[in-house]
Amino acid sequence: MASQIGICNEALSEIAADPINSIEEASTSAFYCRMHYASVLEEVLSWTDWDWALRRVSLAVQVNDRPGEWLYRYGKPADMAEAVRVLPTVTEQVTSLPVVGPYPFPAWDALGKLPFITANGSIYTNLVDAILEYQVNSVDPAVIDRFAARAAALELATRLAMPIKKSRELKSDLIKQAEVVKQRAVAESENRSPRIETDYVSAVEYARMGYMNDGL
Repeated sequence: MASQIGICNEALSEIAADPINSIEEASTSAFYCRMHYASVLEEVLSWTDWDWALRRVSLAVQVNDRPGEWLYRYGKPADMAEAVRVLPTVTEQVTSLPVVGPYPFPAWDALGKLPFITANGSIYTNLVDAILEYQVNSVDPAVIDRFAARAAALELATRLAMPIKKSRELKSDLIKQAEVVKQRAVAESENRSPRIETDYVSAVEYARMGYMNDGL
């Protein structure tokens, strides 16, 4: 299980610096960990749609100031870093399916992501009673998986090499290591929760459902 002090001490070990007992202690290592930890974690969250950082919430309706473009305007969650997709309620999924089917449940996934935009602190979409799946802008370190925690520690180590060890060579070497570990962590997350981008129903799916004519 990852922790703030654990990530900081792993980063310090990468530059051969002494560990800290608290990020608030009066040491040089703790000072620079405090300076860089939050920004490093924010960057890590931006690397991909981490399964441990995704949330869903029913959106609150706002007065629509762009009626010529979108049917609905909703308020953006306060802890949102990035909107991933909008989803219909279960009732909408059951009662508003396309005529041609069946589709895997939830059926809307077979049709690809529903259109939406984020602007001026709001979410605009044509979906009634929209649910938003989004990436949060901060997390409890305990939910971070071991691959992402390792990547965060190495990323933090790249920020500590110069102020603590005054070594550009060490920093350069750590940047290379951090990039490799970052790619591994992102790949591991995406393999656990693959997302298939589908913008159409393929001819194969139509054939499986018996909707293809002899001439097609």
